Amino acid sequence: MYAPADTPRSSPTRATDLFARVTRIPLVVSLLALQLPLILNPGYFSHDELQWWARADVPSWSALPWIPWLDLSPLQYRPLTFNLWLVLAHACAATPWLMHLVFVALGTANAWLLARALAGAGAPPRTRYVAAAVFALSPYVVYVHGWTATLADLLTLASLLLAVRLIQHADATQSAATDALRALGAALLVALALLCKESALVFPALLAFAAYGQPSSRRTRIAVVFSTIVVIAYLALRLPILLDSAAAGPAYAWSPRNIAPRTIEYLLYPFTPPLFEIAPLFAVGLARLAAAAACVALLLHALGTRGWRWPIAWLAAVIAALAPVLVLPIAYDHYAYLASAAGIAIAAAAWPMLRPRPRAVLLILAAIVLAHGAAVMSRMVAAGVVERNLHADLLDVVQDDPRTPIVVAAADARDAWLLQRLLHEVDRYRGVSLLNVRSAAERAGAAPGARRLAMDRHGHLAAVPGT
Repeated sequence: MYAPADTPRSSPTRATDLFARVTRIPLVVSLLALQLPLILNPGYFSHDELQWWARADVPSWSALPWIPWLDLSPLQYRPLTFNLWLVLAHACAATPWLMHLVFVALGTANAWLLARALAGAGAPPRTRYVAAAVFALSPYVVYVHGWTATLADLLTLASLLLAVRLIQHADATQSAATDALRALGAALLVALALLCKESALVFPALLAFAAYGQPSSRRTRIAVVFSTIVVIAYLALRLPILLDSAAAGPAYAWSPRNIAPRTIEYLLYPFTPPLFEIAPLFAVGLARLAAAAACVALLLHALGTRGWRWPIAWLAAVIAALAPVLVLPIAYDHYAYLASAAGIAIAAAAWPMLRPRPRAVLLILAAIVLAHGAAVMSRMVAAGVVERNLHADLLDVVQDDPRTPIVVAAADARDAWLLQRLLHEVDRYRGVSLLNVRSAAERAGAAPGARRLAMDRHGHLAAVPGT
């Protein structure tokens, strides 16, 4: 994230300092305004959110089903994330716009922290604020900010960026004790991140990348060592569980053979608008895949005009951030949240040294990424409208006849995936039992004589003729 040490930096001036101070608050306000559709989304996207809402739908705070902090046996050992998620769901889930506001605000805070990290790396004010905006509105990030099942991703990135800020700008006049305390603080943030999500295992490597191009500092070295010790301790307790692919289930059945296809998917997806999710990337056609590959090549070439270190640093940082998920059998958008921050940070650090033509290339690529992010935002909001309408109609049907099993099918086959996500193991909604409700894809669980309903493109239900 740092500019190379042998590259002269612009000395701060009163004008640039004033610009930074004046634009700091407008940056946050502008990012919130640009994400207003996500905030005003009237519904939710997937069963994860609805399941946690149901779990948190209890009479009082004391009745919440808290996740034990000392039970290390689950594959997803995330007590900080899950307990905080229970708190948020209990407080906000019944009011979707409030829940979305919390998540968009957390995401915007991460964008601001990214700008502050770039400031510590010497990036000019305009560069770091534009980088923060591109980050917040890019497809992977919009997906995370719009889906309230991604608290773990938001918290892990916040921990990483705060750790980076702690170790930036080591002052030769400061004592070794001060450096050690700041490095210890960074290591504690890594420990907190590991209580949020397993992907924080790569944080020591990312902290080292944060000092790219700078003379090695005592503080950075200590922080990397301390955080590595934290990761080793975590692995000593958790490695057998993490490596047990048989117990993990199909979605987490890891294999080294997955690394190549996952890497290609994650690199190409930002340049394939308007594709909503990454999983069907290889089905978009050879021409679109070739165009996306050309975009990645142009990005690396533009960075390479200032030396081979820059494209290598970009690839290394992005792949390091993705490393824990590259072995998995399926790619998911939110898995690339950390990688998005790393890639944009490296590009922003290189920007002041680029000539006009490479800058133009990066601007064109940024426009493609932003267009893709806008498409993802639109689809995310549309999914929320479907969820709101679907469950409102379901409540009417179930309350009218709570004993009859119900099977719901999508009138348009293209919506079957969303319907299945919205109904999968969602046993209760706003206090009403949905145990008798199944999607058509799971109709085996429904009794004979079930009432059959069809969901239209907007989520509204109608009886299937002849049933």
